Amino acid sequence: MAREQSRYGVISSRVAIIGAGVSGLAAAKQLSHLNPIVFEATDSIGGVWRHYSYESTRLQSLRCDYEFSDFPWLDRDNSSFPSHTEIIDYLTAYAKNFNLLKNIKFNSKVMEIRFVGDGKPTDNLAEFGNLLPGKPVWEIAVQTDSSGTIQWYSFEFVVTCIGKYGDIPKIPAFPCNKGPEVFEGKVLHTTDYSKLDKEATTELLKEKKVVVIGFKKSAIDLALECAEANKGKTKPPI
Repeated sequence: MAREQSRYGVISSRVAIIGAGVSGLAAAKQLSHLNPIVFEATDSIGGVWRHYSYESTRLQSLRCDYEFSDFPWLDRDNSSFPSHTEIIDYLTAYAKNFNLLKNIKFNSKVMEIRFVGDGKPTDNLAEFGNLLPGKPVWEIAVQTDSSGTIQWYSFEFVVTCIGKYGDIPKIPAFPCNKGPEVFEGKVLHTTDYSKLDKEATTELLKEKKVVVIGFKKSAIDLALECAEANKGKTKPPI
C-alpha cells in the first residue's frame, strides 16, 4: 500500500518509526524498501547526542565499537573517544549516505498511538503472523507545529525508537519538608542542565560547591564539568 491521503483526512502508509536518533536511523535504513515515515519531535537527527549532551560529553567506548556495521567510521582505528559533535557528524553522514532524510518529518511530535486492528495488541510478535497485515491497524496523532494542530496517520506497523531518555526529568519524590524546597541552593536535573550553553553552565557552576547525585554517564560528565568550571577555586565536587 503506497503512501496516500485518504478521504477521511488520515494519511496512510505501511510503517511508522518514532524517533530519529541512533535506533531510529538504523530502523529507517533497514525498512527503507517500505518507504517508512519517521516522526522526529525536534528539528534535527541525533537523539540524546544532539539534545542531551554537555560540552564535555564523549563516547565512553572506542569509536570502532560504536558504529553501524554497514557504515564504519572513516577513521575507525583512531583510539580516541569521539565527542558528541563528532558522533552527530557521523550520524548525519550515515543518514545522507543511505538517503534517509527524505523519510523524516521533523518537528513532528507523536501525541497518541491507538491500536485499531482486530483483536488486542500483544507483546508476542509471533501471534501476529505477518507483521504487515495488509491494512492499517495503528493510528498515530502527530503535532507538527506550535499551534496544537493534530494530523492523524494510519499504519500497518509501528517502530518506537525513543530510547529510555525522555525530555521529562525524573526526580524522586521526597517526604514533606525533606526535599528541594528546604535546600537553600539550586536543584537542577541534568536534562535541564544539558539545554544550557557553555557560558551559562560555567556561570552556574563557578565558585560553587556541587553535589552530583548518581554515578553513571551523565553524572560523571557533569562532575567533570564542575571540576573544569572550578579549577583552583573551590573544593572539587562530591
